[in-house]
Amino acid sequence: MPNPRTYLATGIILKKTPFAEADLLINMFSREHGKLRGVVKGAQKSTSRMVGHFEPLTIVEISATKGRTLDIINQAQIINNLSDLKSNLSLISQGLYVAELLDGFGNESNANPHLYNVAVDTLVNLNTNPNQLLNLRWFEIHLLKSSGFGIELESCTSCNNDIQPDHHRYSPSYGGLVCLKCNLSTQYSYPISLQALKVFRLIDRTNLLSLPYLNVSNVLLQEMKTLLGTTVRYWVDKEIRTNTFMERLERLD
Repeated sequence: MPNPRTYLATGIILKKTPFAEADLLINMFSREHGKLRGVVKGAQKSTSRMVGHFEPLTIVEISATKGRTLDIINQAQIINNLSDLKSNLSLISQGLYVAELLDGFGNESNANPHLYNVAVDTLVNLNTNPNQLLNLRWFEIHLLKSSGFGIELESCTSCNNDIQPDHHRYSPSYGGLVCLKCNLSTQYSYPISLQALKVFRLIDRTNLLSLPYLNVSNVLLQEMKTLLGTTVRYWVDKEIRTNTFMERLERLD
């Protein structure tokens, strides 16, 4: 039975682009269909009832009609505007980082409900609990897991032997920990402290809303950010532009 031409989808607005004279081209990551692109007719007109529905980092439900090249978005309802997140430049940059990685790891018209839930949980927690310092680190680990690139944090990714304390390295290309013997054959690897490894393991097995506040030093935070950022860049195979912007904001603080 053929798919109906009209469908509903709930998703996160990733990007909007002016299109034609008064239309908008919308990129979103949906729970039901993965990445979608659609045109909203007349959305740039001040009289449009959908003005403001398609700001990036807005969670919406849409009704759309399939087209030959681009779908037409007919209706939209805001589920969560994430208004607190959008009122803070640092939080906006973190939210856009989430959106950029969703765009990089998500597939066109291929649903990944777990990845969608990971992204929504992260954005909602950034909006309501911005002081949780591990929001983005949790997102990166569960993004990789939901996309099939989960990080091995217990045994050597090469020989499968259990990792011994202080006898390990971290290899993005191997997908996690390597013992010192197998490390000789890796393309590149990084040292990883026992503290970082323990926090990674906690994040890996904990729901974001249940993640406890930890007294994490700036040095440890930077180590985790570097290791996970390198892993994300390795698998997405491009530089993350929003990461550069976040680093500029950090230098201004």
